Order: sequence, then structure tokens, then C-alpha cells
Amino acid sequence: MSFMDYMQIPLFQRAMIAAVVTGATLPLLGVVIATLNLTVIRFALMHAGLLGAAIGLSLGIPPLTGALATIGISSLLLGPWSDRMKVDTGLTGAFFMTGTMAVAFLLFYKAGVPAMEAFALFTGSLLTVTSREVWFVAALGAVVAGCFTLFYREVQLVLYNQELAESLGVPVGIIRNSLLLLTGLAIGLAIRVVGALLIDGLILLPGLSALSLARDLRSALLLSSLFGIGSAVGGFTLSLFFDVPTGPTITLVGVVLLAVITVVKGRLDG
Repeated sequence: MSFMDYMQIPLFQRAMIAAVVTGATLPLLGVVIATLNLTVIRFALMHAGLLGAAIGLSLGIPPLTGALATIGISSLLLGPWSDRMKVDTGLTGAFFMTGTMAVAFLLFYKAGVPAMEAFALFTGSLLTVTSREVWFVAALGAVVAGCFTLFYREVQLVLYNQELAESLGVPVGIIRNSLLLLTGLAIGLAIRVVGALLIDGLILLPGLSALSLARDLRSALLLSSLFGIGSAVGGFTLSLFFDVPTGPTITLVGVVLLAVITVVKGRLDG
């Protein structure tokens, strides 16, 4: 089958739409994760997703629904909890990561939850995205893009220097916590698209590629979006031609892109 033949089938149409939207918008949050050094957060939220899957299975609801709910609640709590404890958000993320994992394993044992069904959440594929999920992807993508467009100055100041931003009247706590919430929702969405173990390929790697070339935040956001589309759409297209899983292929494209940019930039700077 040719590429155009694939695109006549609704299943592949939905997958392509999801690839374009997630590739264009989720890497914007990768810039935030890298700039604020929130790499621990993504692990914390993935573990929260595992706990949510365990809760969902014990209550008889879809594990993905439980995972998304738990990830959303955890991302809302991370910022305020860090402020209350007066510690770095990354340290709070480590607390969430170990705590949620411990509770998840207790549920596996006490509630008789099948652990393998919960861990199945850590796999994902564009080809299994439903029409309803495509609408959710589009809505979240619009919210992410809208936030960076409408509050660009505030986000820029928070990412540059939070103390300076606060002295200029920027609501640092609200901006930071909103970014954490969007990051949590993006991670939940990425779990569905590429699987929990490969979310960096969709969110973080395009952001790192952009930051290695960009001179300012605006160019970093633009490049992250372009690299994200290239990784998601390119990986999805290659997976069709070579008949391989979409998630690993998208991630591999992101890895190769970052490696090429790093090598070329190193030679040019040298």
C-alpha cells in the first residue's frame, strides 16, 4: 500500500491527525521541562499514572481513565506542595514518585489487581487512538498553544528568573502550576500515543533539539514545534513503510534528530 492508500482509512487518518497535533504542541512543554529542570517530574507523573491504573482496575473502570485522573491531580498538587514544604519541585516529584509506586504495589497485593494489566499502560500506539481521543488531543493542543501565545511574556519571565518575574508582578505560582498541570496532561496524552516509557521522544527530545539551536524562547518554541512534527509525523510514516511499532519509531527519529543536531552544532562551534 502507498502512503495515500493508508490515508484513505479512518484509523490512519486519526493517527496522522494525532501525530501532527501532538508533535506541534507537546514539545512546547518539553522546553519548559528542560529549562526549569523538571526531568524528575515526568517520572513522578508516570508513576502516578501507574497508581491511577491500579485504582481504576480495582474500581472496575478503564485503567487509562484512572491514570489520567491521577496524573492530573498529582500535577495540580506538585506546585502547591513544593511551596508548602519550601523545597524544589524536583524533590517533591521524587516524593510523589516513590509514594505513588509504593501505594500501587500495595494495591496489587491487597486488592488482587493484575499488575500486568496496569503495566500495559506503559505501551501505547497512535493506531489505537479513537475519534473521541483525537478530539481530546486537539483540545489539549489548542490549550497549550493558546497559553504560550496569550501568556508568552509571563512564561518567558518565569522561565528566565522567577524572582525577577515576581518582582515585576507576574503571578509566578499560577503560571508555574498551570505549566505543571499542562505537563501532566501532556504526559497522560503521550502515554496513550507512544507509551509511558517513550514519552521523552514526543515531549522532551524535540525541546532539547530546539534549545541547542535557539537564541531565545520564541525561537526555541518554534523549533520545538517543527522538530516535534518532524519526529511524530516522520516516525509514524516510517513505521507504516517498514511495518514496525509507531511509538519506538517516533522516539528513534527524535533521538537521531537530536544526535545529528548535536554533532553538527559541535563541529560548527569548533
